[in-house]
Amino acid sequence: MVMNIYSWNEASEGAKQLATAMGIKRLKHEKSKYKGSDKKLVINWGSSSVPDEVKKSRILNPPNVIAVCANKLHFFKALSGKGVTIPDWTDDYDQAIKWVTEGHVVCARTVLSGHSATGLVLMDKDNPKSFVKAPLYTKYVPKKDEYRVHVVAGKVIDVQRKALRNGWLEEHGGDVNYKVRNLANGFVYVRQDVVAPKQVMEESVKAMEILKLDFGAVDVVYNAKKESAYVLEINTAPGLEGTSVDNYAKALGAIK
Repeated sequence: MVMNIYSWNEASEGAKQLATAMGIKRLKHEKSKYKGSDKKLVINWGSSSVPDEVKKSRILNPPNVIAVCANKLHFFKALSGKGVTIPDWTDDYDQAIKWVTEGHVVCARTVLSGHSATGLVLMDKDNPKSFVKAPLYTKYVPKKDEYRVHVVAGKVIDVQRKALRNGWLEEHGGDVNYKVRNLANGFVYVRQDVVAPKQVMEESVKAMEILKLDFGAVDVVYNAKKESAYVLEINTAPGLEGTSVDNYAKALGAIK
């Protein structure tokens, strides 16, 4: 079967590396000569809309599902009550304030499509100035570790864990924000010697199956005290490098 990649952004580095590793072509957004067919397969790399010609082919990761994943509120609504573990959430400000007064830290999402904590405000009862109106609130889940689980065709192909970058403690005097583990706070993904709890794998695969995604990178936090894994989001155009590129190329290339 002829295979191509259509990316949300023609400049996507992940799509470029994957296309090179698989020996396939990336489809242009404009002036494309591509002709769709049910005998062709298109890897949809994070795009919530595709051209009509692409729609004539078999698409890995439906655009409408990608649109759901790109919106945190829609994402939680899609998974609610479906048997996958997610943080408690609400779109009601009064409910969020109730959680805060009960002693919970609440994550206010002022931007529903933000990445790397864009638009994230941590609401804490000791800091009333942190109380903000937002379209989505989730209870903060205390976590031992945070993982990114890469799943293709219902199988885990790669697992990474967020860890503090070497040298960060020395550079910042030991000041670390463990609640928000993003690049700005010194955290990077590592894979060496990473062994994720089975709940992390199970919840990741379950979330992918519920949303009917063919591939993606599932962000999951693990609460060791409760022995529970909580799905936070699914990336349908994850950053790739090194081993991840090879793993995706092999797994996607095996889809018939």
